[in-house]
Amino acid sequence: MRDKVWHINQKTKELTSAYDAKPYATALVSAQPFTVSLKSVMVANDLDGWPRGDNDLLLISQVSLGEAPKVKRVHYYAEEIKPHTVLKDFFGDVMYICDDYSGKERLWLEIRVLEIDTDTGERKVLTNAFSKLAVTAGSVFPVAMPYAALASGVAQATDKLLSALEKNQSAIEVPITLYPSDRPDAGMPLQTGLYGVFGQEVYGEDYQFEKNFTLSRKDGKPVNVAYALFLIEAIKSTSPSYILSQKVATLLTQIDQGNENCAAGALDFLSDTLHNYSNFKDLQRYEDLKSKTSADLTEQEKQLMEQIAKREELKPFIPKT
Repeated sequence: MRDKVWHINQKTKELTSAYDAKPYATALVSAQPFTVSLKSVMVANDLDGWPRGDNDLLLISQVSLGEAPKVKRVHYYAEEIKPHTVLKDFFGDVMYICDDYSGKERLWLEIRVLEIDTDTGERKVLTNAFSKLAVTAGSVFPVAMPYAALASGVAQATDKLLSALEKNQSAIEVPITLYPSDRPDAGMPLQTGLYGVFGQEVYGEDYQFEKNFTLSRKDGKPVNVAYALFLIEAIKSTSPSYILSQKVATLLTQIDQGNENCAAGALDFLSDTLHNYSNFKDLQRYEDLKSKTSADLTEQEKQLMEQIAKREELKPFIPKT
């Protein structure tokens, strides 16, 4: 069977069908945190072509869980990468973090590897900006770059770079949908483990997994097709600040680009988000006031506590007195 997506058994080194539940993998269930991370990428061909030099590569992922919008991340951007070079030193390897899985949502993701032409000045500006964002936010979310305090010229260079995504041919551009365990006949199951994504359909039995997250051909010939390896782990392997940055990027994506996965418009999404934030702040305020003694509370503060306690949506979270 030929396919672009394969599940990899790291013990046997075999590439197996991603459409089967694996005994060595774990299906993701309700309340389970999980992390999706990019482990390596290899581009076999010279996409630039003679005499323009080696590849100037941009690595981007898009991920959506359930009805959330598809959020872009930049993982790598560098020039003069020779063909067959295995890339691992990314700005940020995390593609997605879920801290509380519902057990019912499908995971959609896409890895794109492109050859991008930019001038030397733009490359320097973008590389510096990406590096700074990776340190401060834990990842590079292009949608957040206009709101970040970055050097002048970044916005223009970023716009040019991302607009090229619609024009440049990808070495890898493979959308993948992974379904929860209660939908066994829908397609590929959402389970832990290492996945291999190829730029074109291949016979999985022709390849094998090697150490340091690389692939080789069993017949000893060079691997002449681009591939990327990503890992799904049943852990939450990042800081709360990264998850917050991811949520901010999700909100900005919804506002900026809309969401084909959900009928609700950007204003509805923003309204719902701000409503939930307002509820949280009101509960915080209630707890602050409750920590005071009755004698220290003003009449206005007592009235505010009563108003908050009477709200139906907050009653389950108000401590019983």
